Amino acid sequence: MENKTKKSSMSFNVLIKKEPDYYIAHCLELDIVATASSLKSVQGDIIDLIKAQVGCAFSNDNLDNLYHPAPPEVWKEFFACKKAWEKKTAAPPVKDDPLKSFLPAWIIATMCQPESCHA
Repeated sequence: MENKTKKSSMSFNVLIKKEPDYYIAHCLELDIVATASSLKSVQGDIIDLIKAQVGCAFSNDNLDNLYHPAPPEVWKEFFACKKAWEKKTAAPPVKDDPLKSFLPAWIIATMCQPESCHA
């Protein structure tokens, strides 16, 4: 029998905006932000932050404090985006503890394209 946790995932929405000198990526479910000078860098940075938050929550048996939604105006701006793509990455490793078996195998981030994120 196949282990169903190997197919599980956690999904997050990320609003990416272009500012004059940098990009901003905002994870809506966790209300965390990354900035970088390039689109590729900000995408990688926000994924790393998401993985760190998820890994820390599972490692410390602190899932009650994982989710802190972004303000409503950020969600509204995200849902105004016309183009989005998904980035799938392996979930972070967790210390050897009983919760390891519950950690999803994948983190999936739905990211909006910067040029279509402005209403």
